[in-house]
Amino acid sequence: MEFAPEKKEAFIVTREIHAGRKKIPLGSIGCLVEGKPNMGRIVDLKSKPVIALVSSHIKPLSRHQAALLLTIESPTKRYKLLCNELLFASICCLQIHDVVQLRCDRVVTVGIVRGFYEKRRKPGNGELKMFLIEVDLLNPVIGALGNLYSRLKIDASKIIAISSSATSSRWCKGRSHKKDEFYIIRNLAEDNTEAFWEQDILQKMEGAMKGIQGHCNSCYLDTTLFSLFGFSSALDDILYSTEVHDTSAQQILRQQIVQPLRQYGYVGAENVMNLRRLLRCDSFITEEKDPEEFLNALLGEVLAVEPLLKIRSDNEVLGYNCYQVLAEKDNAIRVPTVQQLLGKSLLSYNLKFEEIPSCLILQMPRFGKRFKTFPSVYPSLELDLTDLVDQTSQVCCVCNGQATYGCSWCHLDPLLNPNHVKLLRKISKMHSQLNRLKYSHKELDTHSYSTKQQTLELFAVLCIESSHYVAFVRYGPSQKSWLCFDSMADMLEDEKRTSIPMVMACPQLGHYLAMAPEEFAAVDTKQMDMFSRRFFCDAYTFLYHQPKHSSYRHHFRS
Repeated sequence: MEFAPEKKEAFIVTREIHAGRKKIPLGSIGCLVEGKPNMGRIVDLKSKPVIALVSSHIKPLSRHQAALLLTIESPTKRYKLLCNELLFASICCLQIHDVVQLRCDRVVTVGIVRGFYEKRRKPGNGELKMFLIEVDLLNPVIGALGNLYSRLKIDASKIIAISSSATSSRWCKGRSHKKDEFYIIRNLAEDNTEAFWEQDILQKMEGAMKGIQGHCNSCYLDTTLFSLFGFSSALDDILYSTEVHDTSAQQILRQQIVQPLRQYGYVGAENVMNLRRLLRCDSFITEEKDPEEFLNALLGEVLAVEPLLKIRSDNEVLGYNCYQVLAEKDNAIRVPTVQQLLGKSLLSYNLKFEEIPSCLILQMPRFGKRFKTFPSVYPSLELDLTDLVDQTSQVCCVCNGQATYGCSWCHLDPLLNPNHVKLLRKISKMHSQLNRLKYSHKELDTHSYSTKQQTLELFAVLCIESSHYVAFVRYGPSQKSWLCFDSMADMLEDEKRTSIPMVMACPQLGHYLAMAPEEFAAVDTKQMDMFSRRFFCDAYTFLYHQPKHSSYRHHFRS
């Protein structure tokens, strides 16, 4: 629910006022008298007295702020909430699907905002409205309140916190009042910005009922959305593009999924279902799918935007949203890196990127949900595409000079590079007479090449075990800054079999990511903890973006 900015047409009494024989208590709510800006009517007293206003005795309010405070029966509690500026600012920015902590019958619990209820008042009983907040409880210990998912109508004084109350008010203040736009604001005034950022994220994102709630075989879709939009802005242009085919799907993606995920760290299953219904095929509502099927349906068919990747094959440029890495097993390499597999796959088929993509989604070589070509793959935290982009300067693999001849098969020659460290094998003009007649090589146009190094940064990994997807997403600059997201980590024993999504910090991944690939190859993966083993052994899809799209490095619009 969006509330447009309002004029300050109401007020709350911040000091006890004596108007003749009338005593106006602290916390009373009033509204300005039309045409008389210095006069106000107290609306929560039976006599509705009109009094002269003194600026030092009142604080101006918008009608929406007044409507939230007016439902609190005790004037003292109203004033107490008003004095808690951070919490009150967050409450005034509440929207449907936000996660709140509240107090019910002396018990603290958690709920999700489902709506705003206007409390009816008797005719002539004042000009201001009264808003109650409808909340679904999510805590099974609240047995005395009825069913597990009891929907309550509460006043604002019952709310203790909104997601991370320490940061919610900053988001609210930073949000644009323009409809459908919001901003994530990072407090750069803090001394330790990186530590502050990571603590802020963990407060907001980690725990049960966090991330995107799964429902009916939706894990492939939940993990993809969480990975793409949780901490990356690589696809944000799609959220605001005026050239999409289906604006309804775009609006649902932007308002009902990305917005609550980034603001409060939680998206309900019904929001995702609204998007699933628009994917042109009923099987997306009920059946198991793969991430690439979802992306092709959403980006290629529903939104009909440009493909994320452009790959050149000879003189033809092909568009893809994901690239399927095809590479045969090499017994000389025990644990391949993503860099090695990508280079080998592209060059084996004489392919190159037409341009550096803002988001590169790579699927590892495996067949079905069980058979993996490699037992484990070592993630390349940085992916060097310099030699894999068409019209970039190449380096001779023999003398390290500028290459003037290129051969797409030299990368297979163990004499040139037994460790397959270099991905693109080139020969310079002075070495073109080497005995390589079995390879086909061509002269390169060196005048049109760019010498700038082109790298992408790993920001998420989708893993599949049996038929269930989970995601590992990087949320900070440290190698330890990884979260594991499972949209169906647990389940409530209710009639709907409601899924409980969970987000867990996985700093232990940093221990292995600090190793060289050769060092990691000696690690016994069976001795790893569960999360690390899944990360390295069940990785199916690697997601890379340009560094400028990292949320922890730059501000970004969501």
